[in-house]
Amino acid sequence: MNNHITTAKYGPWALITGGTSGIGRALAEQLAEKGLNLVLVARRQQLLDKISAKIADKYQVEVRGLKADLSDVASVEYVKEATEKLEIGLFIPNAGVENHGEFVNGDMNKEMRLVQLNSVTPMQLAHHFGSKMKERGKGGIMFLATTIGYGGTPFFSHYAASKAYILALGEGLHYELKKYGVDVTVLSPGGTDTPMIENFGFDMKNLPMPMMTPEETATAGLKALGSKPSVIPGFQNNMMAFMSKHIMTRKANVSMAGKMMEKLMSPEKEQEQLERQEPQLETIEV
Repeated sequence: MNNHITTAKYGPWALITGGTSGIGRALAEQLAEKGLNLVLVARRQQLLDKISAKIADKYQVEVRGLKADLSDVASVEYVKEATEKLEIGLFIPNAGVENHGEFVNGDMNKEMRLVQLNSVTPMQLAHHFGSKMKERGKGGIMFLATTIGYGGTPFFSHYAASKAYILALGEGLHYELKKYGVDVTVLSPGGTDTPMIENFGFDMKNLPMPMMTPEETATAGLKALGSKPSVIPGFQNNMMAFMSKHIMTRKANVSMAGKMMEKLMSPEKEQEQLERQEPQLETIEV
């Protein structure tokens, strides 16, 4: 499975942001199994050290942990400088954060951090690593978006918008960079059973779509790398996307999504979200 993932094509180093949990962790494991060395970027040093040592010992690859808060503008230059002497052959900007509830009730500082982490930082680092891959004539970038990035999703409006940007960027770069030997794919998961789900304040398992495992989602993304501009993992997720695109109108899609999310959320739960501390920024899985 995923036999096209080789160190010759995507090595010797893969850089994964948010690589210590969820889909990022699953991607790290699967790439290490293929023999790629890893740079894992996340905010928590202790967890970085623990996961890096565990993967390095299990797969006999080199793993470097890089502590950085990628919602901070200055972190982009830090990551560039820290990896300057490494040949990054595969870049996966997996780290992200979601804010939900009514957009106008949200904290603007958090919304600015969201768009920096989810959209701006991946764009800036893709430009940096992508230009080097173009010069070498090989490499890959796998962006992480979400199924709700395919249209407006009430109560997740800004999060969905930030991922719609990533979806459009990645699909465009798939075409632009292909002729230079650089593969670009956008992985758009549906509901995935990861630690991020715990931050929502409501049970995502009540949604009509089944939850996937991080391992299943990671496998689907790597399988599509080099062949598809974007991929949605899971049969039912794809069926829902097909119906939304080809059968329902955009107005109907927004209305259906709004009613579904509204049932999951109450004013009390929205207030709880506003009062909670910011969630960890290691994963994007919805």
